Amino acid sequence: MKKITLCLVLVLEMLMLLLPVAALAEGELPTEPFTWEYLATIAGATVATLLIVQLLKLPLDRVWKVPTRLIVYIIALAISLLAMLFTGGLTIETGVLAAINAVIIALAAMGAYEITFRKLKSAEDFGVIPADPEDDDF
Repeated sequence: MKKITLCLVLVLEMLMLLLPVAALAEGELPTEPFTWEYLATIAGATVATLLIVQLLKLPLDRVWKVPTRLIVYIIALAISLLAMLFTGGLTIETGVLAAINAVIIALAAMGAYEITFRKLKSAEDFGVIPADPEDDDF
């Protein structure tokens, strides 16, 4: 019963992920993975932050023990500031807004990581995928 429930949840998630793609198919599809306009949005900055943190976390932990939440916020802030600079001009007002938006971006990136790996942990518990001996926290 648990395997059936897990499979249904995974199918529903896949359908939810495909809905935005179907909506994009009606219009013109993007030709570049990231643009500054996309990075200026909360969604774009969240995706970029999540990917960059995953790339840098392990090498940084081997050299310095830096709190991950601080790294996530700094990367989110840097992406927000650079996106503001390259899309519409960076002013004091937009810089303050970028700092506030960086909190939202950092929390969204950390939440996306936690949800993803909680589901992987559940899948390991159900025996759907094998357990990973090197479980790295975000």
